[in-house]
Amino acid sequence: MTVKRYDTQQFKLAQGSQYPNTYILVAGEVKVYLAAETGKSVVLDIYQPGMFIGEQEAIVAQPYSASIINISPVTLLQIPNADFREWTTRDHRFANSLIYNLSAQIYHLTKRTERYSLYSTRQQIGVYLLTDLTDQTYITREQVTYRVDTSLRNVNRVLKQLAELGIIEITKGRIRLIDRQKLQQLIRIED
Repeated sequence: MTVKRYDTQQFKLAQGSQYPNTYILVAGEVKVYLAAETGKSVVLDIYQPGMFIGEQEAIVAQPYSASIINISPVTLLQIPNADFREWTTRDHRFANSLIYNLSAQIYHLTKRTERYSLYSTRQQIGVYLLTDLTDQTYITREQVTYRVDTSLRNVNRVLKQLAELGIIEITKGRIRLIDRQKLQQLIRIED
């Protein structure tokens, strides 16, 4: 096992390629996404510390099904795929951790697919704002685009509408939720 550190956007793994290592994310965040030849992409998930990267591909010996890029500085544990596979067969606690991790990935992917398939852009953004923001926290436009299935142009359009309705406040690129109840009513979320 080797400790690896990367600055933002320096750790990249491409879908369709095979790699000799599996990783455990220790610190930072990585974006998991699908990219088309046209340049369009869709974010599948944002991994937090504790998540595995490349474990599925190591187990099934297949190319990466999605691309990876770090969206913050990251620290990773790098494990050769053969060692990773051996570890899963010899250490039942580790194997249980891996099963939990894979199940969490499937759960998050299912929830994200639900949002992408069933919710409008405004609803997707609204759900994200309601879920991830408190009255004291901020996010950026870039963070919003990682969590919704649409272009930056559409994100900006919806954010502008929400600001005009007095639901959010945008100051120096930072977005703050100022009327949670009005947003809930707007996107018709039942608590």
